[in-house]
Amino acid sequence: MMKLRTLQTVKKNAVCEIRVCEDDSKKVKSRYTVLAVDDHDTVRKVIAIYDKAENVEEATYLDMYSDDGRFYIVYPYIKERPLFDFYVGSVLDIRECEEICINLIIACMTSNLPWPLLYLVLTQGEINLARDNTVTLGYRLDLAGLDETKTEADCVTECAKILIKLLEPKSLRRANSYILLTKKTEKGIYLYFTDLYKDLKAAMAPVRKKGILLRFKLWFERNKDTIFKVLLRVSIVLAVFVILTFVTNLIFGDVPWLRLFTRNFEKIGLESLLQ
Repeated sequence: MMKLRTLQTVKKNAVCEIRVCEDDSKKVKSRYTVLAVDDHDTVRKVIAIYDKAENVEEATYLDMYSDDGRFYIVYPYIKERPLFDFYVGSVLDIRECEEICINLIIACMTSNLPWPLLYLVLTQGEINLARDNTVTLGYRLDLAGLDETKTEADCVTECAKILIKLLEPKSLRRANSYILLTKKTEKGIYLYFTDLYKDLKAAMAPVRKKGILLRFKLWFERNKDTIFKVLLRVSIVLAVFVILTFVTNLIFGDVPWLRLFTRNFEKIGLESLLQ
């Protein structure tokens, strides 16, 4: 019963089109991620994947339907905040890096996506990092790379590679988690997300109280966009003030509003300062 209107076309190729849509049938507008699939072989793969997926307890998609020769898959809309655009491993302490890694594993384990689609999420970087360091997975998937043979082991391997990249800034400190995951991933040991979770949990660094300097760095990194916006606005106001002062001085020979500060001190009470 949706009436979807396209707000943005994220990507388009011969296989599918990725759109952000809004439902005009409701008073309160809701957004959705919609995959419009043109390739019939890909449509067959998607249907078959969902039919035989054992790891899917609930359907992650909201709707599937055909219209005018196209096959549509409607997913929830996830606001983009790409992991590697907002992750600052060099500033965070090792414990916080490891907690983000744990959050990624949990997001994968609870996604309810069939393994071939979860594999696309991981390889295409559809991973979002919130301000509180929680992780969510997006659905802007390019189905041109869909491989229906991908299993949990393939997803775990890709996830482990991402975790190693997240922990890499701590490699010089010989973080136990980085060393353990690197060795086991190189040997292809990880087959299940539960194993990856248990290893990371066991190797996590103990909780330590942050120093004042580190806390300031973390605060600055998390709020630098807001700080720069405020500074930009203040700079614009000051620039306008300087220009107006210059123009006023050219026209009147002085700056009228500066008299407010000078004349206030010419007389205090009944005593005049002009002598």
